[in-house]
Amino acid sequence: MKRKAGELILILAFYLLQVTLGSVIEIGGIKPNLLIILPVLFGFLHGKNEGMFVGFFAGFMYDIFFSGLFGFSSLVFVYIGYFSGVFYQKYEETEMLIPLGLLLAGNFSFGFLSYIGNFLLHNRLNVMYYISRFILPEIVYTLLIAVIVYKPVAFLNKKLEPRNKRRMSKVD
Repeated sequence: MKRKAGELILILAFYLLQVTLGSVIEIGGIKPNLLIILPVLFGFLHGKNEGMFVGFFAGFMYDIFFSGLFGFSSLVFVYIGYFSGVFYQKYEETEMLIPLGLLLAGNFSFGFLSYIGNFLLHNRLNVMYYISRFILPEIVYTLLIAVIVYKPVAFLNKKLEPRNKRRMSKVD
């Protein structure tokens, strides 16, 4: 119960950071997507179920305040958390390239699916412009923020975990 409450507080904190600091750290109209970082990290650190749980609530917060398609972000974030959870116990927690690669793939998927839902269905067919102008800069910016945020979130993750359930990494 302590863990779930901590995760929800962390989601709320990331949402507040995205809302308040998002406009301050905006570069050229591009803001980092902080809420997509959490499903990737918790999926990677705790498995599919935690990734899906955090993905649902992070996507729900994103849907309420940023998205015009209600439920879309929740669904995509749940899949991102699930896919990130596939790599649980295959790599060590200190490994940083795998979560960044998962974040890159998840953020690109979210951006491309958002393009399909918001623009392609409204007959705006210039996909390469949308990818180069919006999706790729947001991915790069989110990855830079994720590099900064990874260690503190991993530290908080250890503090929320009960002592008898520490992650054991297996070497194959």
